[in-house]
Amino acid sequence: MRKTPLFLTLTLILSLLICQNAFAENGLKIMLDGQKVELSTPYTFKSDRTMITIDSGLFEKLKAEVRYEEADSKLWIEGEYSTVELTLNEAVAYVHRKFDFTGIPLTVEMDVEPFTQDNKVYVPLRFVAEGLDALVDWDGINKAVLIKSAIQDIITVETPVEYTELGLQDASEDLAKWVNVNRMNRGTWFKTVDDKTYILICAGEKPTGGYSMQLDSLTMVAPGSIYYSAQVISPAPDMMVTQVLTYPFMLIVIENEDILLVDGTISDGAQFTPKTGENIEVTISPEDILDITLFDLMGEKVKVYKQDEFANIAEAFNNAKVDDSFYIMMITGNRMVVTMKDSTTIQMTSYGSKTNIVAVMLDPNGEATNWHLICPYIAKILLETE
Repeated sequence: MRKTPLFLTLTLILSLLICQNAFAENGLKIMLDGQKVELSTPYTFKSDRTMITIDSGLFEKLKAEVRYEEADSKLWIEGEYSTVELTLNEAVAYVHRKFDFTGIPLTVEMDVEPFTQDNKVYVPLRFVAEGLDALVDWDGINKAVLIKSAIQDIITVETPVEYTELGLQDASEDLAKWVNVNRMNRGTWFKTVDDKTYILICAGEKPTGGYSMQLDSLTMVAPGSIYYSAQVISPAPDMMVTQVLTYPFMLIVIENEDILLVDGTISDGAQFTPKTGENIEVTISPEDILDITLFDLMGEKVKVYKQDEFANIAEAFNNAKVDDSFYIMMITGNRMVVTMKDSTTIQMTSYGSKTNIVAVMLDPNGEATNWHLICPYIAKILLETE
């Protein structure tokens, strides 16, 4: 067996000790919010990761509390906004977010396991600090671990999130397929595509048409966590609706790719109620009306109004209120066409409501103006059948 000279062995050991001490004294620094942190216990390295003991004092400076159950080899490091759960000699860890309304922790596989050495428990500095919502970076020039505590970045007040509502016709082919796969089930789904997060909120199965969804609020309650409040709007009792099963949903997009959680509440029972607004800015005079004709859905004439009936139609139209709420894009009942002497036409149609109508005015230059109007008098005429 080949023997190594004793002086060479001692030289190697001494060199290692000198290098280790030099690195400890002049190499690695730990900076927290710009201030150097003096650990109360030595750090070490494993798989090129900085490992610190749970009683080093760093976690207390991050406002975290450490709990260690030796019998189960379990560790809990609880911060203000999250808790990191570790097991000795195991790579799988769990991060419990306090603003995660699902209660399901984030499962992470670390590249280095916690361990014990000289009766001390060591954990990976970067992983635990980031699990406590701190930002961790490496300054290679100064050989320093730079930590920015979570308190500087956490959202302490719910912040409204700007969003854009999309129709299925606005979605890409892949996005439309994703919507159609999930839309029949009540709940929430989200996915990130090209730096944007798409959120799908579904009401589930409804017995008829006429249902819709309304988003009351969308807020960021913590970094990466969104909470919403939505309600399902039922059709009004007097609204004519299609007798088929429907699946109301809402698809929205936000300009944020860092969303980790979307949760919220979907409330049922709200009923469609018209929102009365101002009178329309256009008025018509009976003297300026050339003709008023009522047509059915097939375009057949139902009635041609006499001149002495023009005043009632004109008065009802002039007193109508603009309704800025949604309405169903469908036509039922009759269609009334008012032709003015200057060639302006006003076409009024029904979507089944006993109070509301849709009016479209086409002026002599071909420019169209449309309104959703509360006009019970004309709404009744449009729904009358002989």
